[in-house]
Amino acid sequence: MWGEKLAEAAVAAQGPDPEKARPLVQRLLADRPGDADALTVSGIIAQRTGRLDEAVTAFRQACAADPGNAGRHQNLGVALKNAGAFEDALKAFATALDLRPGHPATLANLGACLIAADRHEEALATLTAAGDNADALTNTGVALARLGRHGEAVAAYHRSLAMSPGHPDTALNLVDALSATGQFEAADRLVGQVLRAQPRNPRAANQLGLIREKQGDFAGAAAAIRPAFDPAAPNHALGVNLARILIRAGAARDAVAICDRLIATQPSVTTPLAIKLAALEKLGMAAERDRLMAIDRFVTAHDIAAPPGFADLAHFNVALVHELRTHPSLTFEPEGLVTRQGRQSDDLATADSPAIAALGRIVRDTLASEHARLSAQAADHPFLRAIPDTWSMTMWGTILQPGGQVGAHIHAPNWLSGVYYPAFEGDDGAFAIGMLPAELGGGGQPVVRQPRAGRMILFPSYLWHATLPFAGTADRISFAFDLMPAGIGRPHRLR
Repeated sequence: MWGEKLAEAAVAAQGPDPEKARPLVQRLLADRPGDADALTVSGIIAQRTGRLDEAVTAFRQACAADPGNAGRHQNLGVALKNAGAFEDALKAFATALDLRPGHPATLANLGACLIAADRHEEALATLTAAGDNADALTNTGVALARLGRHGEAVAAYHRSLAMSPGHPDTALNLVDALSATGQFEAADRLVGQVLRAQPRNPRAANQLGLIREKQGDFAGAAAAIRPAFDPAAPNHALGVNLARILIRAGAARDAVAICDRLIATQPSVTTPLAIKLAALEKLGMAAERDRLMAIDRFVTAHDIAAPPGFADLAHFNVALVHELRTHPSLTFEPEGLVTRQGRQSDDLATADSPAIAALGRIVRDTLASEHARLSAQAADHPFLRAIPDTWSMTMWGTILQPGGQVGAHIHAPNWLSGVYYPAFEGDDGAFAIGMLPAELGGGGQPVVRQPRAGRMILFPSYLWHATLPFAGTADRISFAFDLMPAGIGRPHRLR
């Protein structure tokens, strides 16, 4: 009888409404508190209902109850990966492989974890060892795409689909890779096949819209996305792209309505605020735009003092410039970013060189102080309603050549951003808020904040901003940083 109840709970846990299995498994665990199978079903329920910490706990207990079972450790590894605990997940997968060497599914999951941890080359080596396994080949394609090797990713996805025909996630990964290699007709055909089988698949609709957008068909792009966008329960990423494309299609008022819906249903994410700003600009609604920007309220300047260990601010700034110029991650015009005629570093938040580490401490303290100041205000603005309880920091450096520029962009979904200048001469090349990017048709009214050496400028991450072009013979050097909300924020990464 107990075994039949366990089987019933397991089927329900894997069904369309896993929550229905919770009372069943609770009764099973009341009878046998340490049963590894019942704990595993409990973990599956928790994982499928978004209770990540609860899933990790249940799978850990299952491993403790049955330590020689490789599958239990693999389940734990997947749960830890989903919770963002990549190092612990890698240890769990390693234990599973010790118990079951060369197991293709475990290697596929291990590869996925390495990809999530941005260790793409290691992921490729691991996934190669899995051989001809459909999941491993799909993950191989993902790792290759992350490395910019889109042509090889196409081949990997084709091999995976040959083994597991019609797998929707692999097919949609292939659509992305085909688009990245300029094979728009093939991508269009493939995503069309997915949409015929799943007409409201949000990822497929989004991809079709992006393909048409790249071809300059903005009305067609919006028409592709609209059927999958449900205002009652909006998909956030889909809504952001739909609103952005509607602006290009000349339907900015519709874009405002979609942004308002996204802001109402997911107030902790600030990206819709940026798209709404662009739409208000296109509609000529200056008063509404200015209220949303709230520059005088939210944009602040902070002049710092020299940190301990440096004779004065000038010596500190010289050290900062030297450490950035010699940083090994500096990349000229990094792919996917808006730096032109300049170099940019990878994330410096954990750098250990003396001056950059000291700047990191000053940035954290300044962000914490501003977070506390804004937290004390009434939540009468959507920016304040998005204030995070828990956050971390990301930071990077930029070196622009004369004539260089950082184009208009935002840092959302992060919450609060800033820039620090270790040196600044002259009046050109200033920091400007309010300029729109070419992908939204350009335009906007720049509001200039003049930098100077030793000054930080803080601003909401949803504000469009850029640097103005500058002449002369000297490089222009700055450090940018973000306050990243836990579970929402995005660290700075070079591709």
